Amino acid sequence: MPKSPPAPQTARGSESVLARLRQGENRFIQLADNIPESFWLIDIAAKRVVYANPAYATHWGGSVADLYRNRFDWLHFIHPDDLDRMREAVRRNPRGGVNEVVRVVHPDGSQRWLHVRSFEMKDEQGQAHSVGGVGTDITDLVLQRDALRASEAVQKSVLDALPANIAILDMEGRIVAVNEPWGRFAAENHLAAKAVGVGCNYIQICETAWGESAEEALDIAAGIRAVIHGQQHEFTLVYACHSPEEKRWFRVLVTPLDAGGSRGAVVMHLNVTETVQAQQRLTHLAHFDSLTGLPNRLLFRERLKGALAQVERQGGRLAVMFIDLDRFKVINDTLGHLAGDALLQQVAGRISTCLRASDTVGRLGGDEFAVLIPDFEGEYDVSVVARRLVEALGLPVTLEGQELFVSASIGVTLYPDDCDDLEKLIRNADTAMYRAKELGRNNFQFFTAAMNARVKEQLQMETDLRRAVQRQEFILHYQPKVSCSHGGITGFEALLRWQHPVRGLVSPLEFIPLLEETGLIVPVGSWVLQQACAQAARWHEEGHQALTVAVNLSARQLQSPDLVEEVRQVLAETGLPAAALELELTESLLMSHVEDNIAVLNRLKAMGVKLSVDDFGTGYSSLAYLKRLPLDAVKVDRAFVQDIIADPGDASITRAVITMAHNLRLKVVAEGVETEGQIALLVANRCDEMQGYYFSRPVPAAEAGGLLRNGKSLPSHLRLRTGLPPTVLLALAAPSLRHTLGHALEAAQLRVLLAGGGEEGLAALAGQRVDAIVADAGLTDSAGQAFLERAGQLQPEAGFLLLAAPDLIASTAAELPPALSCHLLSREVGTETLVTGVLEAVQRRGLQEENQRLTREIQSAGLELSRLGQELETLIRSRAEAPQALPVAGVAHEVLRELPMAVLGIDNTGMIAYANAQAERLWPQFGLIGNDAVDCLPAELLAILKEGEGSMALALPGTGPCQVLCQRFGDPAEERGLLLLLWPQPT
Repeated sequence: MPKSPPAPQTARGSESVLARLRQGENRFIQLADNIPESFWLIDIAAKRVVYANPAYATHWGGSVADLYRNRFDWLHFIHPDDLDRMREAVRRNPRGGVNEVVRVVHPDGSQRWLHVRSFEMKDEQGQAHSVGGVGTDITDLVLQRDALRASEAVQKSVLDALPANIAILDMEGRIVAVNEPWGRFAAENHLAAKAVGVGCNYIQICETAWGESAEEALDIAAGIRAVIHGQQHEFTLVYACHSPEEKRWFRVLVTPLDAGGSRGAVVMHLNVTETVQAQQRLTHLAHFDSLTGLPNRLLFRERLKGALAQVERQGGRLAVMFIDLDRFKVINDTLGHLAGDALLQQVAGRISTCLRASDTVGRLGGDEFAVLIPDFEGEYDVSVVARRLVEALGLPVTLEGQELFVSASIGVTLYPDDCDDLEKLIRNADTAMYRAKELGRNNFQFFTAAMNARVKEQLQMETDLRRAVQRQEFILHYQPKVSCSHGGITGFEALLRWQHPVRGLVSPLEFIPLLEETGLIVPVGSWVLQQACAQAARWHEEGHQALTVAVNLSARQLQSPDLVEEVRQVLAETGLPAAALELELTESLLMSHVEDNIAVLNRLKAMGVKLSVDDFGTGYSSLAYLKRLPLDAVKVDRAFVQDIIADPGDASITRAVITMAHNLRLKVVAEGVETEGQIALLVANRCDEMQGYYFSRPVPAAEAGGLLRNGKSLPSHLRLRTGLPPTVLLALAAPSLRHTLGHALEAAQLRVLLAGGGEEGLAALAGQRVDAIVADAGLTDSAGQAFLERAGQLQPEAGFLLLAAPDLIASTAAELPPALSCHLLSREVGTETLVTGVLEAVQRRGLQEENQRLTREIQSAGLELSRLGQELETLIRSRAEAPQALPVAGVAHEVLRELPMAVLGIDNTGMIAYANAQAERLWPQFGLIGNDAVDCLPAELLAILKEGEGSMALALPGTGPCQVLCQRFGDPAEERGLLLLLWPQPT
């Protein structure tokens, strides 16, 4: 029978059901809107998205509205490399079942990783009516996984690259992990893996060892137990482990390991064979010369000291001889070092055959020998021995099939006749030996109090110098100064040389100080000034009118009251323009009698002569005084340029000098430039000129002229790439002000654009970079106001100077466009004030750009350091939560951190990317990680890093004697950088 119609209360029940359904729907929507996953529903029948929660926009980067319009809109955000896979998954599973991990690219270019799943939704009758989708953001998990894998790979790569056999032991002494060198050592020594491999009890292995190293093995076993049980912080022992083929020594280091609450130990065997053998050799070499087998300087002094003590106790006399081979360097340079070594060995043998058994002969170094003769009757006996030595050493020597004649000069001193202590005795023998050389070589001389070769030489040189002035033995050499921008020769520095009739070309280091002491520098300096100006005038006549010549002034010349007049007269006589003459004065010279010097230099400057500071950075100049001096240039001393590549301190000083000089509007010249690397760094720091042996040594005038005629210049790749100079736009209505200011700015080496109105000004601003703008607030053309409004938009980084009538400055400031940032000046200020303002604006822009560049670099470095720090934290955290086993990857960080050797990882850019605890203890003043190695490590270690690979023994401050090893690590196909290891040498 059909059912009767529902009663009214049934209708009320339906309304209740509907209300509950609406409540359930609302609860569902509230829940879906607040879950962190993105969620959406697709109506199967309507084929459209009927719901998407707010997380969809966050995860996918698209809008919910777009998804409602196009149910496949989410595919637009799938990474191109994942799109085909996702399309195929959707095609195969139109009604749910998609389970994919994909990358999503947001409109701003950022990427996220999503785990996307879909499922079918059915009604109470089991009919599918919708497809639901869920997207879970797993970006952090993916990044953590990748970072963990990369970190573990690096840690294991470092462990495997260590030059040590490393095993990790558990609490019982069982081996739970080893590095690659451990396995290689076992294989090379025919040790079965089951004997020393993972799972074996290493303590028991040591306790059951036999043979020569059995005793040391027992000590190692006891040391491991003590470290594991906390009775000893670490254990170390050097032991012999010789193989049939070679002698070997190892050093075992045992350190505790506490990983995740499970205690164990790290056992590390280092091959210290080279160190031990080197120490054995050093023990011998400390007292004997390796080439001749004779006692060396140290042992000779010890025997001499003992002989002196014996004479003091028992009386008597002794003699000391110093023997130096004559012209040994010629033989060494001509025939080579091997022939020189062979000669020294023959000389040692001949000396020994001339002496008694009680005498001592030693080699002091090079071609110098010393003889100790105790217990002689009289001076005649000593002279007999000396004569015998001269004759023996004068006999012909056969080297490489050639018969050569070698002689020796011998100095003899007696004790206690000539002195009463060891040092004076040695010094006297050396003095007498040089006296023998002065007297023609191939003889011997006894020391006497009258000997003073140094004084005699100085007196002779002074006499020769006075004659040199009369005989015109001085000549000038010229070293070119070269522009770092166009690469051409800009001038020469005149340098004094002495062509001695006997000694040949004498170094200025030998005679110029004596010229200063004797006062001869004044007439010689006058001659230099005359000759240099005359030569420069001839070059000008040949067409090189822009060329300058620099002459060094001495202290005596600067103090001469006739200096200014002398310079004026020389310029008049030679016809050289004053601007072509540059006078160089040392920094220390300028700072003595400062006020007097300033007066003299101002007079020279008034003539048009250029002035520069030589050897800048080596003196003690005050910046306040330096600003008062009428200088044109500073010359960076060669002492800083020489090590500018290797020494960050020298590079910083040079950079500071260049910056300071440019701020004072001075030209900068670098002296002593010898390499391309030095040039590159100087050019990068905008040095103006350079001189040095890289371009040319000082040459005679004829050769200097040849350099000019041949147009020699710096290679183009080394020159300063300056491009256009800073550009200034003058948007001024008044033609007179526009052109006057324009000429002044061009004279200041600026590029000037002229505009008579706003329209011309806007066209200039829109077409090119402008560094500074000078505009008139009263531009009257139709585009004048638009220019003021748009100038800041077109060139926001340019400095802006706005000129207004003095009585309208306040009202003009109030009417300026809000977005315009400018410096308001009166139109009546002078041209010099305007030029200064423009230069300051240009400089500010340059500094802003440099600051921006540095900020970008710092931000980039900070992000990288942050990323590395997060990776490390993730690794440590994940390892703390890991099981209590001790696999290599799980304890790699702890092992490296607490190794009893310093471990540094330097990446391919020179940055310290890894430093363990021992390294940080060695250099606590630095935060090593993230800093450049050149800023933190001593020069000895930087030299090893520069070689790339190698090892050596060093004694560093704070470490004592240690062995240093540098080697590359990472896969051969993709090296990660350099690994630097330092461990103490056994004592």
